[in-house]
Amino acid sequence: MSAPTGEELKKYERIVIDQDICISCGACVAVCPTQALEMDENAKARLIWDLCIDDRSCISVCPVNCIWQTSQAPDDSKAKSGWYRFSRELDDTEKKIFEEWKQNYGITGDPVQ
Repeated sequence: MSAPTGEELKKYERIVIDQDICISCGACVAVCPTQALEMDENAKARLIWDLCIDDRSCISVCPVNCIWQTSQAPDDSKAKSGWYRFSRELDDTEKKIFEEWKQNYGITGDPVQ
């Protein structure tokens, strides 16, 4: 499956990762079918926002329950910055979709720049 682009990005809810809880096991990275998760410079799981297609297999393999479906994530986890990034520069339509996602799900934390 190719990475979603344009309007297609609208249909995915995605996940939230609380890196303060993450124990750096890498289980979520190993099961993601679209490589939408990576280990960051601190060996913590990080979402690549535009690659996530709601497979959600990462949620069930996390041994410390630090990954949630976005609509079910705690507000304090949604407020943290740095737990997600983009794989590429988003076009204007995709930026609008991203901003709508943040607003719809109460994401106040910023992506890695």
